[in-house]
Amino acid sequence: MAWARENAELSGLKDKPIRWIIEDARTFVEREIRRGRQYDGIIMDPPAFGHGPDSELWKIEENFLPLIENCKKLLKPKPRFFLVNGYAAGYSPIAYENNLLSLKEKFGGTIEIGELAIEEKDSKRLLPCGIFARWKA
Repeated sequence: MAWARENAELSGLKDKPIRWIIEDARTFVEREIRRGRQYDGIIMDPPAFGHGPDSELWKIEENFLPLIENCKKLLKPKPRFFLVNGYAAGYSPIAYENNLLSLKEKFGGTIEIGELAIEEKDSKRLLPCGIFARWKA
């Protein structure tokens, strides 16, 4: 969370209305749907595999698509963006793009996909470290 706050500050967003939450994403999203809450945009960075505090199991190949579909239910009638970062072997930017195509069909806009990379200090080579897909209005 500290890292996220630092990034927000570096991006000039320190005083913007960002809601910081630490909770199981599936539980949070389901509760927000029941409450009728809606959001302008969603940023997600799902793990490939994990366990929750009560031994809940997360497997991206089983849980990711239902989470995406539930998150789409939280978008306002005119959403602004939906961003997914990923680090799971077996997924590609094209797979993430396919998961966001329904947003483009419903709201228009564009989808951008690609790889996340870090520049190696000494050689300036790009080292791959993940993938992303972003839909924006």
